[in-house]
Amino acid sequence: MSGVVRKPNAMRRLVIIVAAAALLLFISAKDKTVRESATVLAASAREKISSTIVAADENLSTMKASVSQSVLVNESPMVNGKPLDLEFLIPLTSSHFNFCRSLYTALINDYPKPTLINWGKVFADAPQARVRKINGIDEYLHRMRPDQYALIMDGFDVWYQLPYHDLVSHFLELTEPTDYDYVVFGADKKCWPNEINSPACVNIPESTLPGSSYGPWTDGRQPVMNPRERFNYNRPRWLNSGNMIGPVSILREIYDRANYSISHAPPEEVYSDQMYIAEVYGQQDLNMTVDYKSELFQTMTFSHADVIFLEDDLFTYPRKAPSDRRLLAFNKVSGALPPVLHFNGPKKAMDTWWPQMWWSRERDNPDVIEKSRQVYESGGAFTIDGEFLSWNDLCGNADVHSPPPWKPETA
Repeated sequence: MSGVVRKPNAMRRLVIIVAAAALLLFISAKDKTVRESATVLAASAREKISSTIVAADENLSTMKASVSQSVLVNESPMVNGKPLDLEFLIPLTSSHFNFCRSLYTALINDYPKPTLINWGKVFADAPQARVRKINGIDEYLHRMRPDQYALIMDGFDVWYQLPYHDLVSHFLELTEPTDYDYVVFGADKKCWPNEINSPACVNIPESTLPGSSYGPWTDGRQPVMNPRERFNYNRPRWLNSGNMIGPVSILREIYDRANYSISHAPPEEVYSDQMYIAEVYGQQDLNMTVDYKSELFQTMTFSHADVIFLEDDLFTYPRKAPSDRRLLAFNKVSGALPPVLHFNGPKKAMDTWWPQMWWSRERDNPDVIEKSRQVYESGGAFTIDGEFLSWNDLCGNADVHSPPPWKPETA
């Protein structure tokens, strides 16, 4: 990570890797010998869990002393002694069922009601709508104070699987060494749509993941049978502009530069917001970085095979009661549990995965029923002028668990 080094969490990664390996080995076992090997591996994992518990107990007093500053228990996370002032921004010209699903997952996870950028505007086509995100976001950032923070997310293909405070806590932990003065973007496995030899593609740091993360084929070191599949084995390191969080002071500079490039580009080249934000990243002179390990944002293009669904407390002790466990999407390569899933690229997985997500599996749980009721009755979003759009205004009587016929998306 450029300029940002996260404190390693070796315990969590080790336990996840060992236990996940044991689980997968046991499932695939075809004979007694292999099953016995899986059992031994699982026992080793349990032993490691026990040893880490002892180590954790030794630091219990320190943990208790610092818990009052934890963003997981405070209503207002603290940054440099002040409450974190963050606005949640989504560029969106009009509503769509996939936006309703995205908004639903955010609100049941206690995210603040978002502000919709470019709401109600009409553009010539979808590419124009995408690139004009830059104009709208830049304008709104200049209405905010420079000491504020912003979470800027795509509206049609993003799900929020963990609570808002989990995302914020991960961001603060990631950027603590630099006084929280970095904008963190999602990371892609392929540089696009910029020219392959452009600064956006080549003038960026290497991934912080191990060079053997995907075995001997990592980063295209060996050819694969299907040319498209070679990107599956790349370590994520290229900027994805559909998910970002950071200080407004830096975000303004990023969007000012992107806006300037758009205004001086031939019309035929103005079709992608990703292109212009990645171009700024390629200059490598602002506090920008990407989420190499998917600790905030799990982008999905070429990465579906990196994700495995596991119970959220699989690596904790003591285990929760079965009724309290949740199935969550982990990144099995980095060992991270990402708060956000971004289905950039092909959307087919969205229909496949929705029934697996906890809000769908637990839809009859009284707590989830109550959360859903609150979303439908008081959820919604704001326009940039402060007008409140209720759930009914945006989604009508949409049932997020029953998709209607597909219709085009514009932004």
